[in-house]
Amino acid sequence: MKLRRCMAGYLTIALASLGAGALEGPVHPLRYRVEVAGSSVRWEVPATFEPIKGVVPLFHGSIEAHPLQGGGWDVSARIVVPAAAIRTGNRLRDRTLREKVLETARYPEIVFELRRFTGDLSRFRPGATFPVQVAGDLTVHGKTATVQLPVDVSVFPKAVILTGSFPVHWKAYGLQDPSFPVVARVREPLFVAFRLRAVPVE
Repeated sequence: MKLRRCMAGYLTIALASLGAGALEGPVHPLRYRVEVAGSSVRWEVPATFEPIKGVVPLFHGSIEAHPLQGGGWDVSARIVVPAAAIRTGNRLRDRTLREKVLETARYPEIVFELRRFTGDLSRFRPGATFPVQVAGDLTVHGKTATVQLPVDVSVFPKAVILTGSFPVHWKAYGLQDPSFPVVARVREPLFVAFRLRAVPVE
C-alpha cells in the first residue's frame, strides 16, 4: 500500500511538472521563414486630393528566437524588399519612384534588421495571440534609421502571423520629395501596414 502511495505521488509530481513546462511555452529555438503567400505589405502616403497607396509584392525574410539561461529570449529578424518591386498602380508614378526617388539601380534593397525585442514568448503555442514590441534598423536608399513598432503575434499549428503598422519619414533617408507637380503634393509620414506569414524552418 505504501509503495502504491509513493508511486502515485511521484506520478502526480511528474504530471504537474510536465503541465508546468507546457504552460511555460517552448524551450527550444524557434526558426521561421517569411513567405509572400499569405502575406501582405501595403503603404499609404497623404496627398493633396487623396492618399497615394502602394503595395510591396515581393520580399523575403527570416525570424529566429533562442532561449536564454534564466529566462528570456534572443530574437533576431531580417526582412528584405527589392525596392524596384514596389507598385502604386500607375506606371509613370512607379517609374518616378524607382528612378528618381528610390534610385533602385544604386540602392536595390530595403532592409529591416531587428535590434530589440520586448515580449513574453512563454505564451508561444498554437491558438495564442499576444502583443510584442520591436525596434530595429530600417535601411532605405542607403541610409539607416531606427523604427519602433508594436506587433501582434498569432500562433497557428503550421504558421505564425505577424501584423502591425509604422510610419516612415522619407527625409530621414535622404529621399527626394516624392510629390508629383500639378497632380499631387504629398506629406510625411508614409504609413506601412503589414501582415506577414512565417512558416517553420525544418
